[in-house]
Amino acid sequence: MNAICLITFQPNKIWCKFLNDFTKYNIFIIIDDVHFVLDDFEKKYTNINFIKIENETCKLNGYVESNFTLNKLISGWDKALYYFGVDKRDHDFVWFIEDDVYFYNEKTILDIDKKFTKADLLSNNCTINADGNKDYWHWPLINIKYDPPYYNGMMCAVRISKKLSECMNDYAKSNGTLFFLEAFIPTIAVKNNLRCAHIEELKEIHFRHDFDNNAINETQLFHPVKNIDNHVSFREKSCNK
Repeated sequence: MNAICLITFQPNKIWCKFLNDFTKYNIFIIIDDVHFVLDDFEKKYTNINFIKIENETCKLNGYVESNFTLNKLISGWDKALYYFGVDKRDHDFVWFIEDDVYFYNEKTILDIDKKFTKADLLSNNCTINADGNKDYWHWPLINIKYDPPYYNGMMCAVRISKKLSECMNDYAKSNGTLFFLEAFIPTIAVKNNLRCAHIEELKEIHFRHDFDNNAINETQLFHPVKNIDNHVSFREKSCNK
């Protein structure tokens, strides 16, 4: 069975109610706020594994610097990548999804997995930085222990294989750090000759975008949808079509 990992600062009841009904995936929610009290959530949402990881654990294992845009050495992404790269290595594929990503239901993810059975990385489109140019995007702030070319793309919702997680862990152990996730994930995949697929189902993963009911469908994932109430209304709209 594959896994779905939601990355969030604190758990949200709407997300928990939605994911708790899934039956074809092991469900994990990475809680960045280690001080958040989970007792009520763990009692109510018994199908979900709620995971909290101390910052020091990530530091000791080189899982730092994956999301400097948050002005944090360690973010939920560092914790999520650490968890599945070190602690929980028994899934062939893991979906990593930020909490402002919308998708219709479990079948949306299941249909993608049935269609793409072998790719080590499923993501939106990626671009290439062929010569290591530091004059654009976030490249001036990213230090990579490889020679160019480098790659980047929107990684808000991706599927990662066990093999890719192992390669990420190798980089963390060798270098004592990660680098910005939007470059880290695709660059590690390509540098290790892994199979990457940039798929239509993840085409609506954007940096900024305004979605309305007419733009939403049941086969793709959408980012950003920051208002969690819109997740509910979009699903209701789809049910009533």
